[in-house]
Formats: sequence, structure tokens, C-alpha cells
Amino acid sequence: MKHWTSLVLSTAIGLVGLPALAQDVTTLRIGNWLPPHHLIVTEILQPWAAAIEDETEGSLKFEIMTSALGPPPAQFDLLLDRSFDVGYGVSGHNAGRFTMTQVMDLPFMSPDPWAGSAAAWLTYEKFGADYGEHEGAHVVGLFTHSNPNINMAGGKVETLSDLEGKTIRVGGNVTGRMMSELGASPVQLPPTEAQTAMSRGVADGITFPSESIDFFGITPVITSITRIPGGLYTDTFWVAFNEESWNGLTDDQKAAVEKHSGMAIAMNAGFAWTNADIKGEKNLMDNGAEFITLSDEDLAAAHEKLKPLETEWLQQASDKGFDGEAILGYARDMVQNYLASQPGLDAK
Repeated sequence: MKHWTSLVLSTAIGLVGLPALAQDVTTLRIGNWLPPHHLIVTEILQPWAAAIEDETEGSLKFEIMTSALGPPPAQFDLLLDRSFDVGYGVSGHNAGRFTMTQVMDLPFMSPDPWAGSAAAWLTYEKFGADYGEHEGAHVVGLFTHSNPNINMAGGKVETLSDLEGKTIRVGGNVTGRMMSELGASPVQLPPTEAQTAMSRGVADGITFPSESIDFFGITPVITSITRIPGGLYTDTFWVAFNEESWNGLTDDQKAAVEKHSGMAIAMNAGFAWTNADIKGEKNLMDNGAEFITLSDEDLAAAHEKLKPLETEWLQQASDKGFDGEAILGYARDMVQNYLASQPGLDAK
């Protein structure tokens, strides 16, 4: 009996000394097409991934890729092909594919990145399941960038008429249409080629937030910046899992992802772009660039000139069997709910 007791005790002591069994760890790859120091990577994706890793106590990890597997317009198809498990992209890079999701891309929908990002996500959360625009993927976040300006390399845009005949670099299909309606000639170029294009006279200006002007090294050639109150346009970004990758997660891992996605991504994007714009504007001012604000009269004229884009979107929604007025109205209500500056509220 004593021998049996000693054997049990020695076995127990031995087990205490053994290292704990390692938990199963799932590592997912995040497809990335931007430089690793871009704010989407450092201020949105990395904090998001870190929060989920902490929440799951390390059972779910993410690896952000350092080399692009394809150009920006290919990102959604690469995600569907499971070239990576999680991806992100710009809805406007695939013209006609994410029409309903792009409601926030319409003129003057996003007055600041908090309101725009929140409204993009909440509108998609309410209506997006019916769109059928992201089949094969599980969308966990939408966000928008900050207010763009018209940045000119020589010359000024003090009135809308100053845009006549000017060649303006744009990034997406909706933005290009806006510039055309306002009298400019849009040209699509990668942002990395924008400075060279403007230096050589291929483009007179570029539509970009101040953050992007600074990040892509375009500041040295910019002489004037025209602000458009109310947010002339924005791009809607998506963050999504491949459906199979999502289904492979445990319930606890899915819950952790959802906890730190959706509105959490939207609000983080608002902070990231606002802070980066402050730095970008300072650098532009230090470089001697002049800031101009479009007049109320020209602003009203711009609203009128760009009204057809909304009319066409509503018709497209109707053709797809959706109540576009309800979607648009809800998006605008959400914008008002999440404005960074709430008009009419007295400080207490």
C-alpha cells in the first residue's frame, strides 16, 4: 500500500513539472497591397488583429503579408480564391460590382471619417445581407477615408469654373464621374505616379485627403488645396474573411472577431485618418501651399451638378429590387448620428 501511495505521489509531482500542453493556434494570412507603413496597415489592421489575438488568448493569430499578390482591383477575387484568409480593398476599384455597398461614395455623403465610416458599416449591417455583393466572403468591416481636397500643382481652384479643362488624377469610378460633371478631365493613375504626372504636366491636380498627399510624397509639387465643405466624395473600404476561413473558426474565435470589428473598425478608421490629416496639412502649410475653401455659392452649384449621380444610383437600386430611398435615408440618418461635430449641441 505504501509502495502504491509513493508511486501516485511521485507521478503527480512529475506531471506538475511538465510544461502545459500547447493550445491549438490558428494563423490566418491578411492579404496586403499597401506599403507596410501605410495607416490602413499600422493604425487599422494591426490594432484590430492584436485586439483579437488578445481576446482569444493567442488561439487566433494573424500574419499581415508584406508583398502584394495582385493589384488593388484583384483583391476581392484573390480573397475568394483563398490566396489569403482575410483581405481588404476599395469598393470603387471594381466598378459596378459593389454598387449598393458604395452608397457612401455618393457626393456629399461623408462629412468626416467617423460619420462616413459609421454610416457605411451600419447601413451595410442593416441592408447588406440582401445585396449579394460579397458572396463567398464574410464582411466584418467597412470604413471610409477622410475628406478629400482638390490639390493643385500650379494654378488654383477658387471657383468651380477654374476646374474647366483641368486634368485631375482620380482613384475610383465614382470620383472620376464627379470630376467630369464638374468640368474637369479625370485620369486614373496609381498614387505612386501622381507626383511625376503633375511635375510633367500630365495632370494638373489630384483629388486626395491631406494624409494621402503626405504619405505618397506628393507634398512638394502641391501649390494650392481647395477644401470642399461637406465632403465631396469618399471611397468605401471593405474588410472580409474568405467564407471557408471564417467557417473554420471556433465560436469563441468568431465572437472575438465580431467584438473588435464592425463599429470598432469604423471608429478606429476615423481616428487614424483624422490624425494623419492633421500631420499632412501641417506639412503642406510648411511647404507654402495655399488653402482655399469653396464658396457657399459654388458649393450649392456643385450639389446641383452632381445630383444626377444620386438619381442614377437610386435607379440602379430599383433595378436590383431594392428600396434605394430607404437605404439612402438610413445612411444619411447614421451620418447625422455620428458627426464628429454635432451642430446645435451646447457644451455643458
